[in-house]
Amino acid sequence: MKKISLLFSLLVLSVASFGVYADPVSDDKSERLKLSKDLHDIRNSRERINGMIMSAADAVPEADREDFQRYVQFKIDYDALEKKSITYAAEIYTVPELKAMVAYFGSPDGQAAEAKAETFTDKIGKDIIKEIDAAILAAKYDGVPETSLPKIKAE
Repeated sequence: MKKISLLFSLLVLSVASFGVYADPVSDDKSERLKLSKDLHDIRNSRERINGMIMSAADAVPEADREDFQRYVQFKIDYDALEKKSITYAAEIYTVPELKAMVAYFGSPDGQAAEAKAETFTDKIGKDIIKEIDAAILAAKYDGVPETSLPKIKAE
């Protein structure tokens, strides 16, 4: 009896999960594109791209960082990237999802959260990189005595 109850519970949970992801194909594509454009206007794509460039510049020696940023900003086609991003969002998200994002990111709380996103991403990004570096070192030096391993600087 317990097996039947468990099987029934799993069936109910799996059927219920189908409603979590709406099918964007059934939505009106032109409305999704308009909402995606609105979302990108609110979230300011150019600033987000520049933030990514600055994050990438952290890997460049400090003396070359500013030149690197200017060069990459000169070479990037912002308009093409924004157009791709708008298209991708319209392909992935449904009309209700896009409406919710526009409402949230257009609100004062959404704007405040968006302003803090780069700080959050920088902090967790550094922790993720440290973990990845440690895993790479562990894989590379598996079996090597700990005293012989390179030291990772803590920040």
